[in-house]
Amino acid sequence: MLKELLALLELPQSRAQLRDGLQVDEETLEAMLLSLQRKGYVGLAYSQSPTCGTSCTYCSLKNLCPAAGAEPQESKVWRLSKKGEEQLKKDRR
Repeated sequence: MLKELLALLELPQSRAQLRDGLQVDEETLEAMLLSLQRKGYVGLAYSQSPTCGTSCTYCSLKNLCPAAGAEPQESKVWRLSKKGEEQLKKDRR
């Protein structure tokens, strides 16, 4: 199921989007996200986030990202880190 979560995070998504996409409860999703975050595969997607690698201002996906221009708020938005992107590519081979 962690591979499914990585695939869903190809584009930044909110917790609600991830929960609905995986059809899991909040506690399960939280455990999965924290596990992947500790291993460096995912992180929060906010302006100036090292996970994103750029500020929202210069991001080519700004218009598609639910986190664009956001600061940490109630509804956290998650995305893949560089390590997560590399793992997703490996999984698809």
